[in-house]
Amino acid sequence: MDDFQKVYSRRLIRVCRGIAGVLLVGCVSVMTGLLDVHVYKNEVEYARETMAKDEFKPHRCNDRLADMLEVIEAEDGNIWRDLRPSFRNWWACMHSAEGGEPAMPYLMLTAKDKQYIDPASRGVREDGVPQLST
Repeated sequence: MDDFQKVYSRRLIRVCRGIAGVLLVGCVSVMTGLLDVHVYKNEVEYARETMAKDEFKPHRCNDRLADMLEVIEAEDGNIWRDLRPSFRNWWACMHSAEGGEPAMPYLMLTAKDKQYIDPASRGVREDGVPQLST
């Protein structure tokens, strides 16, 4: 065995011992009660627990993204015809100011989808720019 292999083996053993030590300290701290571990079912439950409830809301362009993904996923959507306008709607929403989201029609979303925002709830500002009324 040459010197390089010996040095490499020592480093590998040190790294493995370090990882084992961290795992051992973590297990002992959980078993003794020094550390409390809470397991969440999914990321939504985690977000509701950790954030203030009034701050937990979807992104303002979530409906446009859902419409674009529905064009990609749906069997009755035509990806060649519908993807470009749905992407354009999402892009316009992302580049608009908050509260000034465009009120372009959806291509695939219907009222039964949870991301759907009713067009009647969208208002128009005095300068003619449509926005979501809050």
